[in-house]
Amino acid sequence: MQKSVAQEKSFVLYALSISTFFASLNQNIYTPIIPLIRDSFEVSISWVNFTVSSFIFIIAVIQIVLGTVVDHQNKKRLLLISLVLMGVSAVICAYTNSFILFTLFRMIQAIGAGIIPLVAISMIAQLFEGEARGSAMGTYQILLTLAPAVSPVVGGFIGEFFGYEGIFLFLLFMAVSLLMFIVYLLPSEKQDETEEKQSKGFIHSYKAIFSHYIGTSIMTVSFLVFFIYFAILVYLPVLLHDHYHVSLQLIGLLYLPLTVSMIVGSILFKRLQKKISLNTLFILLLIVMPLQVVLFGVLHAQSLVALSIILFGYGIMVGFSAPLFSTLISNEYSEHRGTALGVFNFVRYSGMAIGGMSSALYHVLPGSALFVLFGVLLLLVSILPYKRFQSRNAS
Repeated sequence: MQKSVAQEKSFVLYALSISTFFASLNQNIYTPIIPLIRDSFEVSISWVNFTVSSFIFIIAVIQIVLGTVVDHQNKKRLLLISLVLMGVSAVICAYTNSFILFTLFRMIQAIGAGIIPLVAISMIAQLFEGEARGSAMGTYQILLTLAPAVSPVVGGFIGEFFGYEGIFLFLLFMAVSLLMFIVYLLPSEKQDETEEKQSKGFIHSYKAIFSHYIGTSIMTVSFLVFFIYFAILVYLPVLLHDHYHVSLQLIGLLYLPLTVSMIVGSILFKRLQKKISLNTLFILLLIVMPLQVVLFGVLHAQSLVALSIILFGYGIMVGFSAPLFSTLISNEYSEHRGTALGVFNFVRYSGMAIGGMSSALYHVLPGSALFVLFGVLLLLVSILPYKRFQSRNAS
């Protein structure tokens, strides 16, 4: 009996992780065909980039808007709604000749893509407990990390042979397949929320989230971690091209080790969280990550070898941090877990979006000074949660 329950939980975990992979695929598969979209609709590159930035923005907003809904509604139903939205939008995007209509349904597609990770991470947190929850979060993060690495390759291949229409028809096929899979194979969720719990409003839920000191501290640190990560991502092409004179073709390949190291980090978390307490792992992260960012600032322009070693190590910690943050938040918020994870996702996506716009700061400060400053800022923000978690370990 226990074996069958464990198998069912494992099945649900992989179904949810694959669904989140698909949501991320919708976002990242689009990148290689930006020039193709521009030429096909005869619009400026700025308008095409608007469809990219608005997609990320909508995903971030959905995490806040639907956070309380996830706590009290049937999560399987929400997954099905999201897949229907994404499938219908894919058809319109594939066949419309109007860029306005294309942009509108790309935004609707983003709504569906924003629902999936929130529902998935909430269900995983609800389904698993203790060490099993940390291991499940690690598995979820591995598949989530794979999507940005695989998506541009798939998008470039399909776009080359079948145009942008082929990409959206591929997304339609994926949406329909997942829809059928979830309808017939994913178990229906047991609703155990009481009417009293459901009656608690939007303001009450978010007041409970932000009044929790440990939880908000974790989210603040996570914002900076993902902000700095994306600041490094947008800085790397400039550094490699202008300073190291690496060709554009090779620059794309040099991102692959960073993705691999993030997967290694998630696997490492799955193993270590079984032997070391989450509090201790969080303390270690608060010490190591600021030092890595400072080292990046000091050494990134010295040699490609030093840069590669630092990036690989930093990628491991980023891959390690994502499941650690989500597991800690799941543990800290038992009553408003879905809402808290929605806020966490919003904070994470906001950090990514703002970090991606940090290139404007390179005109104010040299890259070395800027990343040393980021590392010091992360260290300062880490001091208060470090003391609180250290006192927890002592007690």
